Amino acid sequence: MTGNDEKHEGVRRTMDKAGDVVGGMVGRMTASTAGSTRADEFVKSAAIGDLYEIAAARLALRRSRTDEVRAAATKMIADHTTSTHHLRSALRMNSTRGLPAPPLEMDERRKTMIDHLKAAPDDKFDKTYVDQQVLAHKETVDLMTGFREHGDSPQLRSLAAGTAPVVQRHLAHMERLRARLA
Repeated sequence: MTGNDEKHEGVRRTMDKAGDVVGGMVGRMTASTAGSTRADEFVKSAAIGDLYEIAAARLALRRSRTDEVRAAATKMIADHTTSTHHLRSALRMNSTRGLPAPPLEMDERRKTMIDHLKAAPDDKFDKTYVDQQVLAHKETVDLMTGFREHGDSPQLRSLAAGTAPVVQRHLAHMERLRARLA
């Protein structure tokens, strides 16, 4: 790589990180407003969050250089797959009939985060993955706790109440992992 190529790559990585951080702030704001009271928005946000977590973790299993990150990714796949199943089960209950089915694809913001993760150089991948995980789990904690407290569907409020502690543990684990990688 030439000096200009390295400079361009560094600028692109900085822009990707800034985009992820801004996206995380937007996601947290959304999670703490409409997503925290309306069942349809909660379902959409929770499902898309799980899709992102699983996709990002699969990338981490392929690209991570550390056993700790791969172990965390394995846990993310297992727990977010379980979360998806619980959400789908809750939506089959009579009290949640009429709500739209969870989306099967990520939104553009999460797709962009996955693109940034794919573009991360090998020596920066683990840090990029863990930084994104901290942002994503802060957003999901806000979503789950907000809906648990203010949601308009008792069945989904119960789901949020059961999911929030798991996501809080994920967040704490990712924050510890980020400190170790620093």
